[in-house]
Amino acid sequence: MMEGASRAVSRSEAVVVEIRNRILNGAFEPGFHLQEIPLAKALGVSRTPIREALGILSKEGLLEPGPKRGYKIRTFTLKEVMDAYDVRADLEGLAARILAERGLTSDEATSIEDCLKLGDDLLKKGLNERDQPAWLEMNNTFHTILVRATDNAMLVNFVEQSHRVPLASSRHVHWYSLDKSTFTIARRAHDAHHDIYRAIRSRQSVSAEALMREHIYFSKRLISEHVGEAFLGFDSPHRPVQSGDASSRKALTSAT
Repeated sequence: MMEGASRAVSRSEAVVVEIRNRILNGAFEPGFHLQEIPLAKALGVSRTPIREALGILSKEGLLEPGPKRGYKIRTFTLKEVMDAYDVRADLEGLAARILAERGLTSDEATSIEDCLKLGDDLLKKGLNERDQPAWLEMNNTFHTILVRATDNAMLVNFVEQSHRVPLASSRHVHWYSLDKSTFTIARRAHDAHHDIYRAIRSRQSVSAEALMREHIYFSKRLISEHVGEAFLGFDSPHRPVQSGDASSRKALTSAT
């Protein structure tokens, strides 16, 4: 009985994760009406875990009430994206300070150093579009390890919430055209990773916090410059900017 219940919970959690990832990856247009039956068929599950997942994602802020008591993909304003970066800067800066004060375990340090080496290797051979998944995974792993290493559940929860805003995540900002300027951005971002790690390892808490905050503000400025006034926001009458919008992401190489 308990084993069956555990399997049901795991299946429901997997459905939540899959739909959340599809939303954040731009699989659905802003305002798109999510219907239980097509989603259930696409994911190979019954309507029950789909219904539960949609309710959870609505509470997370990714969905909003839609037609016929259903849900639709929530739209976000540019201000909300900028606000998410401000929250990330403060909270991930706090995480860096906590780790500098407390210190890293050998396993945590090894994991971070593996991320840094992967980034170094990608830059050394020259980035191209095929490297996108590896670069994004490296970048997201670096930030995730640092936040989770604090062992502060509330901090982890709020950081994860800020990452669920389109264009504000360490995993869902991409490059679609790689030129000299975007390579320079990638290099600068990864140099910042090294600087943050060195400050943490040398127990320089004030410096670690400041470096992390600036690292994230750098990405915020990139978003603001490249979206700017061309698109007024996800809920504007202009064409919405979303995580699948290549024109707005040309030079937005996952800088954070």
